Amino acid sequence: MKKSNKGIFLVAFLLALLGAGALYIYLSSIEPPKVEAVVTTGIVVASVDIQARTQITSEMLQTIQVPEQGLVGTPFQSIDAVVGKYAKENIYANQQIHPNAIIENISDELTLNINGNNRAITINVDDLTGVNGLIKSGDFVDVILFLPQTTENNRVRADIAKLFLQNIEVLAINKNTTRENAQVTNVENTGTGSYYVTLSVPVMDVEMLVLAKDIGSIELALRPLEGDYIYVTEGAIWQELLLNDMNQMKDMAPEYGIIGTDTNHTVAGKYEYDKYIYYVVEFGDTLKSISMKFYGDETYYTLLQQVNRIDDVDMILTGTGIKIPVLKEEGTGDGN
Repeated sequence: MKKSNKGIFLVAFLLALLGAGALYIYLSSIEPPKVEAVVTTGIVVASVDIQARTQITSEMLQTIQVPEQGLVGTPFQSIDAVVGKYAKENIYANQQIHPNAIIENISDELTLNINGNNRAITINVDDLTGVNGLIKSGDFVDVILFLPQTTENNRVRADIAKLFLQNIEVLAINKNTTRENAQVTNVENTGTGSYYVTLSVPVMDVEMLVLAKDIGSIELALRPLEGDYIYVTEGAIWQELLLNDMNQMKDMAPEYGIIGTDTNHTVAGKYEYDKYIYYVVEFGDTLKSISMKFYGDETYYTLLQQVNRIDDVDMILTGTGIKIPVLKEEGTGDGN
């Protein structure tokens, strides 16, 4: 019985050795799995939150390594390619920077050219009312409003032209926001001699401009490159085409007489002149001090009052322009 148990044990031991050997041989024949290296690439991400329309600096960016499988689209790989551009929309920290998230120049988007208190509004002009199509984006213009005669409650308002808005920036001609090739002759017209001008208008004047477009007609006057003076005007009515500075009928034809109207501040015919210079009122100026400056005599202030139709000699506004007659008999008013 003992010999039988030993035989069984020996057989089991031999079988175990054979199984272990077979397992070893099998495992040795299996190739170990290959571990592939993870391929990464450097991309540009935001290091902080960047608000829309903000110019991007190097401090706002960083480069990180990410697996190629983790790329979304084609983000920038160089910080230098992004610095100096503008965020088109909000970019958040650790967000990949893509070409469609930035804009090259501030002029590429109209909203970046509008001051906070202004609004962009478009008017339609033509060759006659738009300075013959010579206005370009970036120019400054004055807006002149013409209102035709109307009658209301048995009261007649005469035709009137008014310097309505002044020193208004031109944002675009038709859809061109750049100065290069911006003249109307180089862009598609909207009709025969007609085109669109987009202006940057102070928010408090937007409603009035919309109303003006509806009830009257608008003409643009191109401003000089230098000078941002604002002039206070009362508007022009047809009677002023016939009356001189002394409120007298102009000598339009030989058969016309000179007909006096209201009492004048100055003596008719005392001053002889046929041209003016324009003077911008400075802080502290009075009509008398201006008269002394140009004529060497403060008594000429009554002439300035009459010519500029100033009711109150103590109410002249700093920064506004007034006309200074160049007197022939005195040779003064040379503008110096």
